[in-house]
Amino acid sequence: MKFPHLFEPGTIGGCQINNRIIMALFPTKYATESKVNSRMIEFYRARAKGGVGLIVMDCPCLDFPRAYKGPQELRFDIEEYAQGISALLDVIHEEGSKAFMQLNYPKERVFDKEVPGAKKKGDIWTVSLANAMSVAEAAEILEIMANGAKRAKEIGYDGVEIQASYGDLIAQLLSPLLNKRNDRMGGTLENRAGFLTELVGKVKKYAGRDFPVMVKLVCSEFVSGGLVIDDAKEIARLVEEAGADAIVANAGNKTTKFVTIPPLESPPGPLVDLAAQIKSSVKIPVVAIGKINAPNMADDIIGQNKADFVAMARALVADPDFPRKAESGMEEDIRGCVYCLEDCAEKGYPKIGRCCTVNPFCGLEFCWTISAAPNKKRVLVVGGGPAGMQAAIICSQRGHDVELWEREAQLGGQAKLANIAPFKGEMAEALRYLKHCLGKSKVRVRLGKQAEISDILDFTPDVVIVATGSRPRLLNIPGIDSDMVTDVRRVYKKEVAPGNKIVIIGGGDTGCETADLLAAPGREVTIVEILPQLLCRMKKIPRQRLLSRLSDKAVKILTETEPTSIDENFVHLKRKDGQEVVLEADQMIFSICPEPENRLLSALEGKVKQVVCAGDAVCPGNLGSALRSGTEVGLKI
Repeated sequence: MKFPHLFEPGTIGGCQINNRIIMALFPTKYATESKVNSRMIEFYRARAKGGVGLIVMDCPCLDFPRAYKGPQELRFDIEEYAQGISALLDVIHEEGSKAFMQLNYPKERVFDKEVPGAKKKGDIWTVSLANAMSVAEAAEILEIMANGAKRAKEIGYDGVEIQASYGDLIAQLLSPLLNKRNDRMGGTLENRAGFLTELVGKVKKYAGRDFPVMVKLVCSEFVSGGLVIDDAKEIARLVEEAGADAIVANAGNKTTKFVTIPPLESPPGPLVDLAAQIKSSVKIPVVAIGKINAPNMADDIIGQNKADFVAMARALVADPDFPRKAESGMEEDIRGCVYCLEDCAEKGYPKIGRCCTVNPFCGLEFCWTISAAPNKKRVLVVGGGPAGMQAAIICSQRGHDVELWEREAQLGGQAKLANIAPFKGEMAEALRYLKHCLGKSKVRVRLGKQAEISDILDFTPDVVIVATGSRPRLLNIPGIDSDMVTDVRRVYKKEVAPGNKIVIIGGGDTGCETADLLAAPGREVTIVEILPQLLCRMKKIPRQRLLSRLSDKAVKILTETEPTSIDENFVHLKRKDGQEVVLEADQMIFSICPEPENRLLSALEGKVKQVVCAGDAVCPGNLGSALRSGTEVGLKI
């Protein structure tokens, strides 16, 4: 076996686990009216079938209705709701995996009117519980959580994971920075840890000594005055004494979420050393977590005795078969996560919810399956970008005879440029995986092949998939034909050299990443955006990190501003309030929403049996939308 440490069975308490891979909590938010549905069942079935040893699942509401978060949160206080969870757990168990329930309680109370100590959030008021709850209320919450663990055991979970990280309630109590109490739950480390250790003891009392309890522990907050690793080592010892069976060595708080959920800019395994230090302090198993993205890395962590298990979430969202592929030595077949946080974080992708940029099936396993096509067809795919490649792969897997034409000498389309901006090197993995799958398929690929109408008709296809991407868009303003005007793609292709005084029109993802790429000492870069803020579609963690870098590089930002004309080496702008601004510039880069390149569609209509569009040729979007579009087209043909 290539990864003997990773695929050795392990135990947490009395729970026998097939291997050392744990799927960390990934809150799907898939529930419907607080019930399990087919979408949730098939999502978890895919991960369990893919070979993960243990799955940590979201905490149902423990205190309805007082601490209820809404219809996307599961409930198990009513038998009908609980039966749905039991059915989900049966699916996971049938596939050979174990399931723990994360045990958590909301960090704040929500009120519909102002109360003492409350902060207003929109139309509601909230009170942080860590410092506001009385000793009596803390005791009540402990009872609720311990009874929640007992209920978890009754309906079929194999254990619980206590959430004591992520800036949630228990993590705030542990923090010397955030815990402001002056009673028996504040002050000394032992006092701050009292709620957690008492909870571990109560869970063992209520659910039974044999019911495994894992603690997801904040091991450093990475902020001045916050909890540090030496504190965490002592807390780990207290937790072990209280009866915990394992510790997940997590880190960060609400202000340092980029540590808890490492983005593109983070190196792999940023928290592994914390796990190693915790392991040196306790005898119970320790779990390493945080951007553990490759089987060799995971195996080394365990083999070098830095941890007993590894936990990953996004890597298994990207490829649920990661464990089975690794165990079989099929490393190149693993679809790697690119850690972009585009489609899997916060509310996910519009109209779909939490899904995955590189895995188009994520969250759609319940309605998308690859099956043999009833009628085999001759399919021509025009365009070798992500949507075209994906459509060709899916069509071939379904048994169609597929040929793909790409006019350039290389496959990839805009994906060839995706890894150029700072900290985006991992984006190259998406294109590597697509090329690998295409190479393993029966698709015939013709590079440097321009799709002329006559050639397409001579090919006599049953179906033509137009995946020709998008084209750059400029604004029709005076002076737009100036030599200093270019589109952002030419910059990435190095068809134009960077100027010294650069104005970038468009403050979306690409515009801001381009500013990050070009900003350098001696070079002035200004971003002009018509909306009130930059990066409207980017998720919070990467957005904050990118804006911080732009600030550090002294990039100038003008929002609610649009260009009106170009005059020699000057760009004329107009602000929302009517104020006119003139910037000296030697380069003006347009990075605004592109236009679909689908002219081939109308040219072929009526001339071939069937013609459809995919990807940006339908509607320009991100990589995830292109792959989902290509998949959908392939499944329908």
